[in-house]
Order: sequence, then structure tokens, then C-alpha cells
Amino acid sequence: MAVQLSDTDRVKVSTEVAEEFIEAYYTALNSSSARNTIASFYIPPIPGTTPSRNLPIINYNGDLSNDGSTFQTKFSEMPYAFYEAQSVNVQVLNPCIDPNGAKSRKEAERNMSLAVQVSGNVRLNERKEGPLRGFSDDMVIVPNKEAAGGKGTGKTGEGRQWLIQTQNFRFVV
Repeated sequence: MAVQLSDTDRVKVSTEVAEEFIEAYYTALNSSSARNTIASFYIPPIPGTTPSRNLPIINYNGDLSNDGSTFQTKFSEMPYAFYEAQSVNVQVLNPCIDPNGAKSRKEAERNMSLAVQVSGNVRLNERKEGPLRGFSDDMVIVPNKEAAGGKGTGKTGEGRQWLIQTQNFRFVV
């Protein structure tokens, strides 16, 4: 029988996951030494029935990518920017991705997809004195499971436990 989480447990787990994920993701965007890890935050490419249905879907200010590596290359060519997430909102999008997959509480905690909304500021060109712009970042994150084609988290818990499936980032003017 599949293990089900209560609504309270889903809220607690999703909040913790979103906070940890966003902290790691924006740290990677801000660090010149960690920019080469950006691709690891995205699911591996999954071909769809048409090119517009390929995953992941990464929309960065109107520029579409369907591969974390492609986005990482594009991002590395952009001028330096410092991102500061100021608010994070998370909702459980699908509370049970695989109805037969959760045989324990730990598996149930990783058997859901999350809609994460982030807003904040980005400084362009310089960390302290560059022009300040607002941003909005909406993403769907899913658990990283080896069965889904990801690297998984390994026996030691290494690797990303959650990955971006779709993302829509926009500067706010």
C-alpha cells in the first residue's frame, strides 16, 4: 500500500525543499566558480512528441532552452549578475507523481512535484553598485530519480535531490 502524507506534512516538506533548493540554485548563479554547475540543477533532456514539448523548458527572459547544458553555456556568456531572492512561495503541484511508488514516508516525501515562485532583485555587472532590477522566477521542480534518467543522489546522498523541469525567468522592468 502506498504511503500518503498529510496536508501539513506536504506543506512542511515542500517549504524545506524549496528553501534549500533556491538557496543552492541562486548561490550557483552568483558564484563565478559554481556557474559551471548550473546544468546539474535541470532534469536531463527528454524529447517530447513535438519540439515545443521537450523537457526541460527553460525560458530566460524570452530565450528558450531545452537542455541544462545549453542554458549553462548561454548563462556563462552573460555579463556578471548578482541575484538576491527576497521571497519564495511553494505549492505542491502534484502530491503523488507515482501512486504505487511511495512505500515509505521518505519515498512519499520525494513523490511530488512542486511549483516554486521566487521574486527578488538582480544587480547587473557589479555586485554592490550595478543597476538594480527586479526579477520573477517560476519553476516546477521534481525529485531526481535514477529511473527518470537522472544521476540520482547516489548512496552517499551526493547530487541534486530535486531538479528543475520547467522554468520561466523574467526581469521586472
